[in-house]
Amino acid sequence: MSTLLFILGFSSIFSLGTQSKNAMVLNTLLALSFILITPLSFAFEPNTIEINASQKVQSTGDNYLYLTDASNSLSLEQVITSSQWRIPEPNITNRGFTSASSWMKFAIQNSGDTDLNLILEYVEASVDRIDLYHRVKGSAADFEHSSFSFTDAVAMREISFFRPAFQLPLPKNDTKEVYVKIFPGNQIPMHSFTAMKIWDESSFYYSTHIELSFMVILLCTELLMGIATLLVFFVSKDRMFLYYSIFAFSIASLFASLSGIWGYFFYKEGYQLWMIVLQISICQVAAIWFVRSFLNIRRLSVTIDNLLLMALAISIAGVLTNLAGYHYYPRLIIDNIAFLYILLLPIGLYAWKKKVPHAGLFTFSWAVFIFGMLTASLRLRGYLNDSYGVQWLIYIGGFIEAFLLTTVMLLRLKDIQHTKQQIEQKHRQHLQNYADELALQVQLQTKQLSEAKDEAESEARVDFLTGIYNRRAFIESANRFLARVNRNQDAGLHFLMIDIDYFKYVNDTYGHAAGDAVLIAVADAISATVRTVDVVSRLGGEEFGILMENNEPQDTITLAERIRSTIESLNIEFQDHRITITASIGVAKWQSGMDLDSLMNQSDRLLYQAKESGRNNVVNNFYENHRLTL
Repeated sequence: MSTLLFILGFSSIFSLGTQSKNAMVLNTLLALSFILITPLSFAFEPNTIEINASQKVQSTGDNYLYLTDASNSLSLEQVITSSQWRIPEPNITNRGFTSASSWMKFAIQNSGDTDLNLILEYVEASVDRIDLYHRVKGSAADFEHSSFSFTDAVAMREISFFRPAFQLPLPKNDTKEVYVKIFPGNQIPMHSFTAMKIWDESSFYYSTHIELSFMVILLCTELLMGIATLLVFFVSKDRMFLYYSIFAFSIASLFASLSGIWGYFFYKEGYQLWMIVLQISICQVAAIWFVRSFLNIRRLSVTIDNLLLMALAISIAGVLTNLAGYHYYPRLIIDNIAFLYILLLPIGLYAWKKKVPHAGLFTFSWAVFIFGMLTASLRLRGYLNDSYGVQWLIYIGGFIEAFLLTTVMLLRLKDIQHTKQQIEQKHRQHLQNYADELALQVQLQTKQLSEAKDEAESEARVDFLTGIYNRRAFIESANRFLARVNRNQDAGLHFLMIDIDYFKYVNDTYGHAAGDAVLIAVADAISATVRTVDVVSRLGGEEFGILMENNEPQDTITLAERIRSTIESLNIEFQDHRITITASIGVAKWQSGMDLDSLMNQSDRLLYQAKESGRNNVVNNFYENHRLTL
């Protein structure tokens, strides 16, 4: 029919200049018929969507016809024979907010040589009901029917997914005609799309698992931010953190609801469309309340604050009206309040100009959030072409906004701590300025007592002359060593007792001040020679002790010889004298079951042997004695 009209129309136009007046009128009418009727006839033949095994996903695009059923009463048989089918506008799939049903008609051909299991996915989660009918094209068989209902339990869905999805088996070299009825709902005007994604089954599950993972990460991030700021509220008692925490939780709940995850995971037995509206209303209430608190609107402008309070009251009224069962008006409220969000940008800039802390970063983060919200709203209203990127803008914008706002809240917390410190500092200064002389004296005495206590504790552990451990600190550390090696019988523990030879002669010849210089020099030499983990102490008089762990006894002997040699090479200048000294060392190895007194007594006996054998040598109880006499 369409081919015939095309030929007649074309021939009529071509022959206008060669025929009589009556013939020209007839041909003109035929040409007009061609112009008017041909598009309608072509409209019933959309391009067949070809798909094969190598294609992972594609969409219906513009390869479909659509029909609007304002009465929501047309049956499949009626729409098949209807003359109201329309060609879609290029790249336009959003039919805006409506309560009318939309029908789609398209054909899918398997151009490959293998059978395909396809999945048809609707692009939005929020739709009351979708019915899908399909059969082999040109067949007189009954249509196979499957449906999705938003209010039904999740277990009743043909494919377990958080958006409407349907199975479509497509044998090789076969073509199926598909009719889809999209009913957005009659309780609340909802957005309606005439768009379906066509997936290879394995690609569908792979891609949707990735999408779900990203969505869960986003939601968990929002929840963690809310929990973190809630903990800050309990610590700081600043209600602004409570408001932000509520806002973060409401954003997470809203994103879960809009994406379909809330009804899929948490409310499986019949999620309702009005619940989405309720969550949007709660999010708006939390957002306005938080903005008022953060920007301190009451102090900036009473007029602006009253306007925000009015919007807050309207949003709260929407929540209550929705809960009362009247769902239409809350839907209108959230739409209008959402577009008022853009007015918060100049308010934020005004607050930034008035030096409200971090108002600039807050305004930027809020602009990101508003951009995502407005993009989503424009998409749902049909003002923006639908695409995968546009669908995700609201979630990405929300994530960036939450991250930036959390950063702002951390900066605000730092400001609060700084302000608190300043207040405390001023308070302390005030107390100091007005304290009487008695209080000052008490503070001074308390400070002196504290210093004396710290000094006494230090002197109780440190030898005041040499700066190394005294006998008391040595015994405490040694007991810890022994407790550890008792648990590890393989540990090699050695104790070195060092005594300065002829130290009395130094005192008698050069004086006790010279003796003190000698003790300091020996202590420094020993400390510089041993490891930091070894315990070095002055046991009393001219005696020093070293406790060390060493699995190789020969290494201990080598270290003892190095200490002896280092002391021997010291040139201690005191006044006009140069003093040289030597030292004798007794090295005892710890044996299982030996206590500290036994170990020290054994080392002391070995030291005595070193003295008896000529001094300036090392004597041990596990190798042949090492002696180096002067």
